Order: sequence, then C-alpha cells, then structure tokens
Amino acid sequence: MATDTQVPPAFVGGSAPARHMKAGVTHAVLGLFLIAIAFAVLGDDRLTHIAFDRTLTDLDWALPTQGIVLALGAITAAIGVWMVLGIPQRRFKPAGATAVTAFVLAILIWSYSEPGAVFRAESILAGALFLAVPYLFGALSGVVCERSGVINIGIEGQFLMGAFTGVLVANITGNVYAGMVGAMLAGSLSTMLLALLATKYQVNQVVVGVILNLLALGFTSFMYDQLKKAEGLNDAYGIPTLTWGPLADIPVIGPVLFQQKLVVYVGLVLVFAIWFLLYRTRWGLRTRAVGEHPAAADSMGVAVNRLRFWNVTAAGLISGFGGAFFTIANSLAFNKNMTAGLGFVALAVMIVGRWNPLGVLVGALIFGFTTKIAQDLDASGSALVPGEFLQMLPYAVTLVVVAGLIGRAKAPAADGVPYNPGDK
Repeated sequence: MATDTQVPPAFVGGSAPARHMKAGVTHAVLGLFLIAIAFAVLGDDRLTHIAFDRTLTDLDWALPTQGIVLALGAITAAIGVWMVLGIPQRRFKPAGATAVTAFVLAILIWSYSEPGAVFRAESILAGALFLAVPYLFGALSGVVCERSGVINIGIEGQFLMGAFTGVLVANITGNVYAGMVGAMLAGSLSTMLLALLATKYQVNQVVVGVILNLLALGFTSFMYDQLKKAEGLNDAYGIPTLTWGPLADIPVIGPVLFQQKLVVYVGLVLVFAIWFLLYRTRWGLRTRAVGEHPAAADSMGVAVNRLRFWNVTAAGLISGFGGAFFTIANSLAFNKNMTAGLGFVALAVMIVGRWNPLGVLVGALIFGFTTKIAQDLDASGSALVPGEFLQMLPYAVTLVVVAGLIGRAKAPAADGVPYNPGDK
C-alpha cells in the first residue's frame, strides 16, 4: 500500500516574515529621494514655520527643515528595506501607513519652508474638517446605497440638485434652514428615480447614474440661466459659525472642533448614527444581507427590492444635504457646475473607507486635508509646486485610490446586481 509522503505546506501566520518587493523598493526609493533632497536642496539655515494663528497667536515654532526631512526620509527608506528583507505580515499595513505618513510629512515640511509660507496649524486643520463635509455626505450616501446592493454613481447630480434647490428654497421662504430641507428633498427625489429604475425596471445602475448626472447638470444650468433674469431668487444665504464658548479657546482642538458650522456637526453625528444603524440594528442586518446575499435575505422574509428602494431614496437625503455645502454652507449663490466633480471624489472616499462609515470619516478627512493644503500653498505663492498642480491634487489622489494603489477594496457581493424574488 502506497504511503503519501508529501509534506503539507507550512502555515504562514501573521508573525511569519514575508517579502514585499514592489512596496519595499518603492518606499526605499522615496526615502532616498527625500535624503537626496535634504542634502542637495535644503540648507542648514532652512526653517519651517508653524503658527497657532487663532489661540496662541504669539507662538511661532521654527523647525530645522533639513534635519526633519532627513529623519523622515530615513524612516521611509528603512521601512522599505524592511519590506524587501521580510516583514511580519501583520505589520505590513501599519508599516506602509507609517512610511506614507513620513513621506507626506516630509513633503509638507519642505513645502512650508519656502519664503512666505507658514503652516497655520489651527486654520488649516479647521478648514480641512470643513472641506471634508461634501466628501463625507456623498460617501455616506454611497455607503447606504451600495450596502443595499445599488450602485450610486449619481452623487454628483444629487450634489447639484441639492445646491440649486437649497438656494432657491431659501430665497423663496427667506429661511436658510428651509433651504437645507429643500436640498435634502431634491437629493431624495433624484435617488428615488435611481431606486425605481434599479429595482423595478432593473436598468443598468451605472448607466442610470451617469444619465442622472447629465440630467441634473442640464436642468440646473438651464434654471440658473432663468434665475438670472429674476431678482431675489439666487441670492446668497449662509449659516452662522457655532462657537462653543470657552471650549473654542482650547489650543488646536478648540478652533477645529468647537468653532465650526452646523453642517460639520451634522456630518460627524451622521457618521456614528449610520455606523450604529448598520452594525447594531435589525435594519442594518437586513440592509447588509440584501447587499451581500439577497436570496438568503429573501428566504428569511425580507422584501429585497422594497428595502433597496427605500434605502436608496433615504440615502438621497444625505447627498442632497451635502449639496447644500456648496451654496448655503459657503454663503454662495448657485453657479453652473459648481460641484466640480466632487461627487465622483466622494465615491473614491467611500472606497477608501471600505464601505464603512468610520472608514469614510478617515477618508473624508484625508481628502479634506489634501484640498485645504492645496488651497493654502497656492494662496501663499509657494514656488515649490505650481498652483495648477495643487488644484488638481485632490483628483490625483482620487486616481491613486481607484487604481487600488492603497490596497484592494472589496465591494458588497451583490452590489449592482438586480434581484428577482425567487432567484438563487
């Protein structure tokens, strides 16, 4: 009788070292690039100024640019070498995140060492949180839709409808908060059409989303031309900044968290509310079931298409509210195509967040920080990076995200797949 002498492969656990050649070489090259820049471009007398411009106005930190860039470059290169030689699998992602963070910090330190550039910490961080708002609302709307199994490409159109309707309703009623409600309803009506076509008529959801974007762009552009002929229908309305008394005077934290507009606090509350609903309630369990395995949910008595319809319709309230950011939150009148493609960036934020509201918050903050840094460096006239490149920086980050260079993200299994009752 023959005996099987084949030795089974050894189990590779999270503590077993593994080589990651591509990532390691990339990080090593980036680290060596920073080290070369530190020696070739940055002198010993180069300083990076950090100011606390809202609370500790007399405090100005002057950091040695060359030394910090050298240290951060060495960290990045060392992590790259570690990955090439072999790194425990469970430490790969934290190490990669550390290397990327070190590289980005080095570039920021270098950029803000240019003449006339000052890193105004409190204004930049507060502005980054505020600019994260549209990404946050758009991505949360996408999370609710795609967790339900419906692809929502139409966030850009929902932003436009919310921005336009918010201003129009605010002008008609004379109440800015009525305008924000109007923005929510406009976004919901837009997604209701998507929900109807996706569930009842089972039209291709990506195509429907693109068409709804074009429809919203055409409709709002036409209405904008009509409103220009009428007085008092497209005047700017704004909401005040909320200040939480003495809490707003806490260095760094105060201006960032306790001196913001209402939309910021609504967004933060919504993140945790949607996370709780998705992962701690019966509705959330059913929603995730119809997005992952609708046949199993159907067998348990869940009306799959009905739940998808109402979830997508409700998600439009979120993206419509996000549309009000472009007009009411910024005290601006409506203008043609003023969302500038940020609805598609919100989809990238959803992917970064792995379809999880808490992950979406992190992704939105990253994109908000990127946008704010680009604006600040462009305004300071930094000679290091051209202003045109800075303006396209958030979109360049989007390309990096959708290309999967930050890691592969797996969408819900039934995302975009129509369902007929009784299917298996």
